[in-house]
Amino acid sequence: MYKRMLITSLSVILLTLTDICAARPNLIVVISLDQFPYTYLVRFKDHFGEGGFRYLMDNGANFSNSTYKHSLNMTGPGHAVILSGAYGNQNGIFANDWYNTATKETVYCVSDNTVRTVGAVGAGRSPAHFIGSTLGDELRVQSNFQSRVISISNKDRAAVLLGGKFANAAYWMVDSAFVTSSYYMNSLPDWVNAFNSSGLMNSYFGKKWERALAEEAYELMDQDGAPYENDDNGLGRVFPHTVAGTDTDKITKSYYYALVASPFGNEILASFVKEAIRAEQLGQRDVSDLLCISFSSNDYVGHAFGPHSHEVLDMAVRTDRILADLFAFIDTELGLRNCMLVLTSDHGVGPIPEYLMAKNQHVQAGRVMSNAVAEYCTRVLTRTFGGVKRGTTWINSVLNNNIYISGEAVRQKRVSVAEAARVLTNAMLDMKGIALAFTQSDMLALVPSSTIEQRMKRSFHRTHGGDVFYALKPHYIEGPRAAGHGEPYEYDAHVPLILVGDGIRPGTYATEASPADIAPTLSALLGIEFPSGREGRVLGEALGPRQTSPTK
Repeated sequence: MYKRMLITSLSVILLTLTDICAARPNLIVVISLDQFPYTYLVRFKDHFGEGGFRYLMDNGANFSNSTYKHSLNMTGPGHAVILSGAYGNQNGIFANDWYNTATKETVYCVSDNTVRTVGAVGAGRSPAHFIGSTLGDELRVQSNFQSRVISISNKDRAAVLLGGKFANAAYWMVDSAFVTSSYYMNSLPDWVNAFNSSGLMNSYFGKKWERALAEEAYELMDQDGAPYENDDNGLGRVFPHTVAGTDTDKITKSYYYALVASPFGNEILASFVKEAIRAEQLGQRDVSDLLCISFSSNDYVGHAFGPHSHEVLDMAVRTDRILADLFAFIDTELGLRNCMLVLTSDHGVGPIPEYLMAKNQHVQAGRVMSNAVAEYCTRVLTRTFGGVKRGTTWINSVLNNNIYISGEAVRQKRVSVAEAARVLTNAMLDMKGIALAFTQSDMLALVPSSTIEQRMKRSFHRTHGGDVFYALKPHYIEGPRAAGHGEPYEYDAHVPLILVGDGIRPGTYATEASPADIAPTLSALLGIEFPSGREGRVLGEALGPRQTSPTK
């Protein structure tokens, strides 16, 4: 009897999985909103229309408990996780940049001096530092490279890392143009040249960024123009913001910084995405194509004004409208029922420390600057082992919570790097704002005993990580920008994860989830191999017999 029941159950499971895998979308659209914590979907929901975020939440599987399981919540690591399902200690992208002790240079996560920028003057970019494969890579291999994978962002690292090793193209913005890398092609396609020549990017010069909602809608936000907000690129701290840069008479490079730090950067990106869908005929062949989109302007606005600002609410509302317009376009071109939509973010953001301190002078919050960490470490090592010769420093670099000790300094003092690192980890905890510190050997041998330690473990790279790795206390940030991110806490780690399409059962799911689960889940739906290093799981609770997703 038991054997018969087991066979019956297995048959039902196999039939269900077969039906799910038969649901092959013409186009998979993966959207990442740079610096968009999950809380924005809740806090700003009443201001959203029907066609953007609400469409996704009403028709998709909304994982309300989706968090990154690494500690360095930054753009590069986040985008590397989304379609690889693996974290930086495996995929190599553990931070936006790191220090190379051999060359004594800072390495950018998508730098590659063997290639060049195509469409502008600039350093080469590629996924050379990324280890493993992505969903797009596996899709290309499974289809005998007939599937097309196009990745687009305002930022180079977002476009490159979402696209993977075998993407047909990754495009990003440099000043007045969308560019790519010779890693993908030696010249821009005609449609990209036509877009760049259209004058669209320069047409925003002098345009005012006004509020999208009535003024009373912003009453629950912080004061407009708070003194701890940044006045970057001539935008000012108070609405309306004129997008011109530091020279209001003519276009300079500062204009392009101001442009991407406003909602107009997202508008331009969406226009380019539409051209890509048409020109590349995405979703119009007998294979599934993949389109990756990362909207970066939300991140620039969030850094400058903070998560409680009028500007961040306005950006969320304008992003909602941009998504609604993009979904309507896709519905007209391809039919949304033929597509799979995914929404997530690369990281969240913490409150501005000065905002918190203004509300309660006793709260523990503040800034820990990397140069202050370097100076503190230098004092500790000098006090312990003595000073080093002129031209030598104890600390080569403090970068993204990694401290790199000078090999020359320890040789002079006849001590080991491990000894110096041990002294620093013991002393670091006496520095204001430091929560945890580990030596490199500690990190490699670490059996995590807490969530924070688990997340730190996934962000430490055995080859490129520092001699000491640390985490800040909650509500402490590094850097001069108003708001920051990059720590292991929920405000930096908790992000949206919504999937809409055939084989996806709509609903809100509170089960533990992560953006690392996106690639395995899509792989299961497509019936292709999982990315090579995947750590994420298949979100099986949201999978069901094939059903037609509603049109817009």
